[in-house]
Amino acid sequence: MIRSLVFALLALVSPAFAQFPFGGNDEPHVKARLVPAMPSIQPGQTVEVALVLDHEEHWHTYYVNPGQAGYPPSLEWTLPEGFTAEELRFPTPLLGNFAGAPFYGYDGETWFLTRITAPEDLSGGSVTLEAKASWLTCHETCVPEDQDLALTLQIGESQAKPAIAAAFAKARAALPAEEVPWSVTASENGDMVTLTLVPADASADPGDVHFFGEDSIEDSSVEQTLGHQGNSWTLTFPRNPDADPAPQRVKGILKASKGWGAESQSLGWAVDLGFDAPPANLAEVPGTAKSTLATPVVLGLMFLGGMILNLMPCVFPVIGLKIMGFVQQAGHSRSKIVAHGLVFTLGVLLSFWILAGILLAGGIANWGGQLENPWVVYVLLLVMLVFGLNMFGVFEVGASATSVGGHLTAKQGLAGTFFSGVLATVVATPCSAPFLAPALGAAVGLPAPWFFLAFTLMALGLSTPYLVLSAFPALVDKLPRPGPWMESFKQGMSFLLLGTAGYLLWVYSAQVFEQKSGQKGLWVMLGLTAVAAALWIYGRWSLPGKSPSTRWTARGLALAIAAAGFIVARPTPESLTAEAANAPKIHWAPWTKDLQEKLIAEGKPVYVDFTARWCLTCQTNKAATYSADMARYFEDHGIVALKADKTTTRPDIDEEIRRLGMSAIPVNVFYAPGSDTPHVTQTVLTASYLRAFLDQQLGGTADGGS
Repeated sequence: MIRSLVFALLALVSPAFAQFPFGGNDEPHVKARLVPAMPSIQPGQTVEVALVLDHEEHWHTYYVNPGQAGYPPSLEWTLPEGFTAEELRFPTPLLGNFAGAPFYGYDGETWFLTRITAPEDLSGGSVTLEAKASWLTCHETCVPEDQDLALTLQIGESQAKPAIAAAFAKARAALPAEEVPWSVTASENGDMVTLTLVPADASADPGDVHFFGEDSIEDSSVEQTLGHQGNSWTLTFPRNPDADPAPQRVKGILKASKGWGAESQSLGWAVDLGFDAPPANLAEVPGTAKSTLATPVVLGLMFLGGMILNLMPCVFPVIGLKIMGFVQQAGHSRSKIVAHGLVFTLGVLLSFWILAGILLAGGIANWGGQLENPWVVYVLLLVMLVFGLNMFGVFEVGASATSVGGHLTAKQGLAGTFFSGVLATVVATPCSAPFLAPALGAAVGLPAPWFFLAFTLMALGLSTPYLVLSAFPALVDKLPRPGPWMESFKQGMSFLLLGTAGYLLWVYSAQVFEQKSGQKGLWVMLGLTAVAAALWIYGRWSLPGKSPSTRWTARGLALAIAAAGFIVARPTPESLTAEAANAPKIHWAPWTKDLQEKLIAEGKPVYVDFTARWCLTCQTNKAATYSADMARYFEDHGIVALKADKTTTRPDIDEEIRRLGMSAIPVNVFYAPGSDTPHVTQTVLTASYLRAFLDQQLGGTADGGS
């Protein structure tokens, strides 16, 4: 009921956010032309034709998979009877950056090749072929452009001009090669895809390698990782969460900055692979070699890496907490200071030994793997948020709260120090410090005793600064004495904790935000806000100066709000079950005008959702409408779902919305089978309304049209 009420309120205010202006077209920034490889064509023969796009400086167009957003160039022919045209062949794209997001596309002069075949009964002196080229071009904004083109060919024999022949040879070389003397296999592990490449020539070096998925299998917003051991190269990238959730193949273009060897002049290589079983260890891949780092070097790097971990963003906030503790200890007995340093080190050591044991037993697939569990990330996120707000002064639970584990009483101060060592370990392990990555890789292959020694040295490296401060009290005495300055320092250090909470929220977002039809992210933000509000209520009205009734009311209210926030933002239990994972979902394909028209021409029912993340009514509709039952309805009736997402500017979507007679989103439109008449729904949707609406349109079609 609460969720429905909140969404209802959002729906009332969202029109104010939806009235964003739509951009118009500028002068053309790309010029198109058709160039034939031969000036003539013979009956029954084929001639190669290039669509050439000349881009204005700084402007670009897009590959079949644009990366984040966009659509590729297209060529719609109007041919004389008997002529046929093949699909455009796209050259290997470049990896660029537009508005802070990566894109796959083209600039400068780009040639797209196709073939035209004449009928056997072709006669006459010449023939004219007409076509309309369309594309989306972007620089500081995006503009859909098109141009009408015509090409006249003589009928008969002729010779290609040398300059034209050279240009086509260059254009063919820009296409991805079909065969390269490298073996390549694809494997998947969870949400990660790995391409393993082994060259025929052991000395081959492809340089920088990037994969451009034809079907958007990869998450183009995340950098791809290239590894090299022995004679093998591995390219690893995360899957696109909006693509097919269970892809069977990897299809696209592999691009190497240095090419694929003397046998292949092309920088791109077309691949189409099924998934193999992932290798248990890179050393098991043919042609690879295990690390050659000597054991003493591994141990030294583990210690050095542990020390450097203290400077990593995920550990540095804990240092701030401990510095506060040491400052407060200044002037205390030396034995007490030394005891705190040793206990902190013990907490770090025990935590590292436990993690090393789990890693050795195979319970954690990789270092830092505990953050693969959304519950671990969620709890750490709450810890950082709570202590960050505490240090900022939103609420107070006593002086002992300046140490992680500060919920313990003053008599249990050593226990608080121990637990701060545990927390330092938990937040340190996901960091990959310099000198640490190769040492971790090598340490995994060590015998068990050496393996534990390596992680012991890493733990000692992490705790060395605290041991030094405790073992040499003179250094503690040089720290400033407690005073009013500590409040400003404490508040300043809170931003480190809040920054770490932000980092953990970023990790958590990739794990849970797309649950609940894409609504979970909104509820996580609202839930965390509720937790923060509960802490503010506790800090504002649970002060010793307040009356007992006020304090108990504040505590009860804060507890209720915090519990509600915790429940709303937690990882959804159903998402962890096999039943939920296999529950039907509406599979949304990215909308383009060409795809919509193609589906309608094929007689398929098409449902288009014009939406954006900033449109709150759109989010209301998703939560209320696109359930598992609705997914079954779409599947049973063969409805193709298209998502026109204008979270970022999409001029083609703006134009289509205007064509439908609308001025703002959300807009939801249905095209019944065999009809190109758009049927627009009401603005606010419910599952029952949409089902009735679709039943009416489908029924009307069955009865003879809509």
